[in-house]
Amino acid sequence: MGQRRRDPALQPGPLSKRCGTPPAVSHQVTGRRHSICMVSDFFYPNMGGVESHIYQLSQCLMEKGHKVVIATHAYGTRKGVRYLTNGLKVYYLPLQVMYNQSTATTCFHSLPLLRCVFFRERITVVHAHSSFSAMAHDALFHAKTMGLNTVFTDHSLFGFADLSSVLTNKLLTVSLCDTNHIVCVSYTSKENTVLRAALSPEIVSVIPNAVDPTDFTPDPSLRQDGRITIVVVSRLVYRKGIDLLGGIIPELCIKHPDLNFLIGGEGPKRIVLEEVREKYQLHDRVRLLGALEHKDVRDVLVQGHIFLNTSLTEAFCMAIVEGASCGLQVVSTRVGGVPEVLPEDLITLCEPTVRSLCAGLEMVIARQRAGSVQSPTSIHARVRNLYTWRNVAERTEKVYDRVAGEEVLPLNRRLLRLRAHCGPVAGSIFAFVAVLDFLFLLLLQWLIPDQVMDVAVDASGPRGLWGPGPGSKKCPKQSAMKSTALSLSTNTKLQR
Repeated sequence: MGQRRRDPALQPGPLSKRCGTPPAVSHQVTGRRHSICMVSDFFYPNMGGVESHIYQLSQCLMEKGHKVVIATHAYGTRKGVRYLTNGLKVYYLPLQVMYNQSTATTCFHSLPLLRCVFFRERITVVHAHSSFSAMAHDALFHAKTMGLNTVFTDHSLFGFADLSSVLTNKLLTVSLCDTNHIVCVSYTSKENTVLRAALSPEIVSVIPNAVDPTDFTPDPSLRQDGRITIVVVSRLVYRKGIDLLGGIIPELCIKHPDLNFLIGGEGPKRIVLEEVREKYQLHDRVRLLGALEHKDVRDVLVQGHIFLNTSLTEAFCMAIVEGASCGLQVVSTRVGGVPEVLPEDLITLCEPTVRSLCAGLEMVIARQRAGSVQSPTSIHARVRNLYTWRNVAERTEKVYDRVAGEEVLPLNRRLLRLRAHCGPVAGSIFAFVAVLDFLFLLLLQWLIPDQVMDVAVDASGPRGLWGPGPGSKKCPKQSAMKSTALSLSTNTKLQR
């Protein structure tokens, strides 16, 4: 039996070691260049892990000489085309938002707009992000109809029992059955996605998230003397274990009079923490900061000694990496991909129960009082080399190189794949939808032929007209995204 070829995006060894900073790499433009369209409902001005991942990955791919554009839905008055740092082009398409910043999907209304983007930008690879994004699923469906190579990155974990998970998993099965390659952010996420979408593990790679270490540096001088501060930065929703946090706060505050809690984030579960604070009269010891902008997260983290994560499910928790990068001791629930993220001596893992989390926190508090913990500077020095965006970009580039040489299934074989992979009922329904999508594309090509569509001017990429600026040797920081987006825009508007 022949030896199986290893996926170039996968490397052996623990996850944190595989993502370490690579040897000195030249940033000259070499090898195959790609024109990539990142598609997701979630992007700036919305803030979160998916948004940060898309922006930072795009910037580093542009640094390596690729052309990258982003397609998302309009946010309020932010419509049309905008340019971010280094000429990163963003299409804010006039699509109707249905729920939780995700667009409504009929699988057809987005085809005229996405066809325009893909053709005008001469896209060769469509990279969709997030299972929650209807626009991402639409883009994958249309890209295959247009004969483009496709990549999908899954950022979340799903269950198998509840109705929403069953429906989402069926949609994911349809979307990914003929997608060229899938990327997950942890091995737990990979197992989850392979099972949910009935995929071959051979076409699924693990490429974790990363953090910009220059954005998260320690500063012990900002800690309050004579007190121990536990920091929580999270969306205040059920999935983040806020009910557990509501049980932890009174129990530890009663036992440890010198303990404070600093909580950043907003969400429907905020009322739980407010009720706990009111019931136990902890207004001077539990501070609720509300929603935080990304640029303010570091200033909150450096005030603490311990970072607490109470999530009930996580594919890859970026918050604990940011907390460790700021030199905090990390205590987290042992769920999803969290055990893969940090070395064992930099994180205390607990079961998702109030008792287990309290025991873990008390152990870390005792070490903190005894002075037997690593210094914030030494923790930062270790974490800064574990996850870097350049490393993520290099491994994603290998995925693009791989899919560029693969065949996009023609319509007849695509229909057979849908029926065989998705079942006789769902497969037949979506095979019919694929035929309608193909006929709609022919209609659009007749109404607006390819020959009359203008080719967009490249602001970036191998033939970009915007020359490299003085900061082109460095992937921009996340904070640059906001300031530049506000100052740079075009008057171009996309109409339905």
